[in-house]
Amino acid sequence: MKKYFIAAAIAFGLLSCTTKEKNIIAVDVLLIPSEEMQAQAFQLNSLIYKNNPETIKLDENHVPHITLLQCFINESDLPKVNKALEGLFETIKEENFKAESLFYYEEKEESFSMIRVENSKALMEIHKKSIELLKPFIVANGSENSFVQNPDGSAISKSTVTYVPAFVLEHSYENFDPHISLGVADVSLLDSLAAHIFEPIEFKAASVSLYQLGDHGTAQKLLWTSE
Repeated sequence: MKKYFIAAAIAFGLLSCTTKEKNIIAVDVLLIPSEEMQAQAFQLNSLIYKNNPETIKLDENHVPHITLLQCFINESDLPKVNKALEGLFETIKEENFKAESLFYYEEKEESFSMIRVENSKALMEIHKKSIELLKPFIVANGSENSFVQNPDGSAISKSTVTYVPAFVLEHSYENFDPHISLGVADVSLLDSLAAHIFEPIEFKAASVSLYQLGDHGTAQKLLWTSE
């Protein structure tokens, strides 16, 4: 009987390790913009959030960012992924980026909005490099459990779960669309923000970081940063 319990304990331990090794997480390789650019994103988002309290609210758990790559990885590969990203920020820390416009669908009554960032040569190169560095670690079979869960217990949206594994194929290279997400609001408000609040400015990146994703592509849990 004693041997049975020992064998069972060993088997359970091995099972636990295997489960941990195969835990899949959804991650975002991203640029954190300068404080000036972040301040504008926070200002615009606060006005959008007042108009629509059901949209995203930028804060320390929903960081303003420019996505370079979204994908699923095995959590056990995280140390290797972090190592692979070392030095990436050095390649673009002196580059200037430009916030071009406040983008939204003007023909609708309500629209998702974002700060569109110029797709410069430097930004495209670091986007491509991010994919190249993480390609050995990308897996396809993540689920809603791969994300930071919603505080209210609601399910991660299906569109969020399906967007991540499609990022490289459908949203990269010639389809890469760099932006800072702001949320959904009435178009009448967005018209006013575009005319009176948004400023097209040049800015630098503060860091390259890796976050675990939350619902709707939000950067929620910091896993690694170049800072």
